[in-house]
Amino acid sequence: MTKKSTILLCIIFLFISFLMISILLQKSNATKVLNNSVTLTLDEHTSSVIWKDLIKLTVAQQDGPDGHVSIRNHSEITNKESIQLPMGQATLIRFLHGGSAVYPVPDKVFYLIYIQKPVKEKSEELIRTYYIEGEVIGDSEAEAKEELIKLAHDWKVE
Repeated sequence: MTKKSTILLCIIFLFISFLMISILLQKSNATKVLNNSVTLTLDEHTSSVIWKDLIKLTVAQQDGPDGHVSIRNHSEITNKESIQLPMGQATLIRFLHGGSAVYPVPDKVFYLIYIQKPVKEKSEELIRTYYIEGEVIGDSEAEAKEELIKLAHDWKVE
């Protein structure tokens, strides 16, 4: 290699190094914005999301008669109340789930918020129930319930 080509390669190397360092410095000085939202889209592959280490969230829907909502088998509803959301009246259910009869486990606390809408393309008696289910993680049940209700206030059902 000639002296000119060696110098040219060194200049290119220094330029690329300087460019990379300036990019890394910009990223480290950037303001960090916390993401305080969650987006769950209902499809066949919806899985659970852990929210703030308080509650394990699942969204789903089911069709059935008016006023009916299915919860997990071997569960006991311990409280049911109406709550007002921006999209309208909803129902909040608290229930305990202790596993199956064959494989019982200690009771877990769940909250379920649901709304119901008629299914237009089907029978008038058929109602679609949209719900957010939250399994409480740990001992902060009151805080988990509060977070679930806060999330439901931004809930959109299309």
